[in-house]
Amino acid sequence: MGAALSTKDTIVTRAMELFGRQGYHATTIAQIEAAAGLSAGAGGLYRHFKSKRGVLEEALRRQASETRPLLTYLAGDFPELAPRDRFVAVARAGLRRLAQERDINRLLLRDLASFPDLLEQVRTQELVRVHDALTEWLRREKPRERDHAALAAVLMSAVSHYWTLAEVFGGTHPFMTEDRFLEALAHLAS
Repeated sequence: MGAALSTKDTIVTRAMELFGRQGYHATTIAQIEAAAGLSAGAGGLYRHFKSKRGVLEEALRRQASETRPLLTYLAGDFPELAPRDRFVAVARAGLRRLAQERDINRLLLRDLASFPDLLEQVRTQELVRVHDALTEWLRREKPRERDHAALAAVLMSAVSHYWTLAEVFGGTHPFMTEDRFLEALAHLAS
């Protein structure tokens, strides 16, 4: 049995669920408080955060620190797998990361343009780190490739777009299964 979440952790978790489902601007402090088990409208959120934006900032900080498993995966070596299988494994890990952070990714697509400073924070603390790690992984995997950074951007874009379309269509991509997508992507990349 896992440890109970602190009130602050519960607020962040429930707020992100609400932000992901209905959007940042449509979510009220009272809704966050009620979802976190606090008295709605009583100001309990303010004992832990200065504002609704403060909750969002904390969630983004946590997301950046949770990128480590994907970065660790990209830093790894998979000698037991064939090169094409390594591409599939890395792309699948990217899809899992996107799914794991579904609410933040929904918020990124829908609401973060309202917060250019936070959007830039996501770019530098999340996207750049993953792009750099994937670029280095590609240098090891495909030493003869001419532009590893461009290939990394193309692969990240393809994986993100696949996840986004599947998310828009209720969890099922409108054209193909995840396995077919990953195989096609590995074929193109290798």
